[in-house]
Amino acid sequence: MKNTKDVKKIISLHFGELEVSQEYIFHFPNGVLGFEYLRDFVLISEEETIPFKWLVSVEEPAIGFPLLSPWLIELEYSPGKNYNLDKLVFLCIVTLEDENHQMTINLKAPIILDTEKSIGEQIILTSDKYSTNHVIIKK
Repeated sequence: MKNTKDVKKIISLHFGELEVSQEYIFHFPNGVLGFEYLRDFVLISEEETIPFKWLVSVEEPAIGFPLLSPWLIELEYSPGKNYNLDKLVFLCIVTLEDENHQMTINLKAPIILDTEKSIGEQIILTSDKYSTNHVIIKK
């Protein structure tokens, strides 16, 4: 029998009603840039939206971010030597349509998920190599 205390119900605009087990909720101690007040998120993968994933706020399910692996856009993407790429998942926030009607990805400030500890954070890379609005060219 399921322990209902470990399951959180959220209603998302895009995904409807979701029952999320506590083990799948990532805690962001510092929130996400611009949304520092939101601390708990769930990562959603939907077959219809592959290769996109969605980071949806548990506190405010109307707020969600489309994400892509940075390596889908930049094969040589490197967040630096301080990160164990075998233990951490790197994803970047996508703007599906900016003011120029282009899809962009923020390669400068990736989201890092520690799946073992269920902790997430958004970092800002010090390198000037990456942009906050790298244009994704549709193929």
